[in-house]
Amino acid sequence: MELEELASRIRGDSSAPYYIANVLREAIYRGIIEEGKPLHQATLAQRLNVSPIPLREALRLLETEGLVTFREGRGAVVTALSLEEARELYEMIAALETSLMRIAFPKITRRILEEASAILEEMEAEEDCIRWRDLNQMFHNLFYEPADRPLTLDTLARLRQKTDRTIRVHLASMRIDSQKQHREILAAAESRDLEGTLAALFNHLNYTSNDLQSCMRAGTAARGRTGQA
Repeated sequence: MELEELASRIRGDSSAPYYIANVLREAIYRGIIEEGKPLHQATLAQRLNVSPIPLREALRLLETEGLVTFREGRGAVVTALSLEEARELYEMIAALETSLMRIAFPKITRRILEEASAILEEMEAEEDCIRWRDLNQMFHNLFYEPADRPLTLDTLARLRQKTDRTIRVHLASMRIDSQKQHREILAAAESRDLEGTLAALFNHLNYTSNDLQSCMRAGTAARGRTGQA
């Protein structure tokens, strides 16, 4: 899919920075615009048929989300996640998710477990990586929302956002194992086994972190062999 086609699918006022940010955000998540790539504002404005001022405002919005970095003398680029950053982010994500699960566990109802199972069924058949990512977050959040910790959930969402685009690139190789681990989390929760649920959750997050870092190393090595930056 090209950037122009994506823009035609997203509704909104083309003069509004939020609309432009939505288009660019989706393009980054889908890999239409790759990590580390410069965002030439004149070219983008022409391709999206938008004015330079709202485009720049949109890029500033994406900068606050960590998706775009402004570099002196080089303009804006899509922020690339380093191995060290990926490792640290998942350490924080694991700490928050296991804490939320522990707090919420006594309040996890049969209805929540049934909803979680239904989400996993939908994930099995879902081919669109963006929708699969959204379902994945819905599955996890179902367990955490009963903790009634809105600030913690907001912090968790921001941390996830920093890893989403990188995970998307490597999602195909991670989905099968990830779904198996989701089933293990759900099975332990259905058995009302708190420690088993926490262990399954930690194993899942640790696997995701390690597998993501392995894929990132492989990608870096491949770019080195082809002479890419």
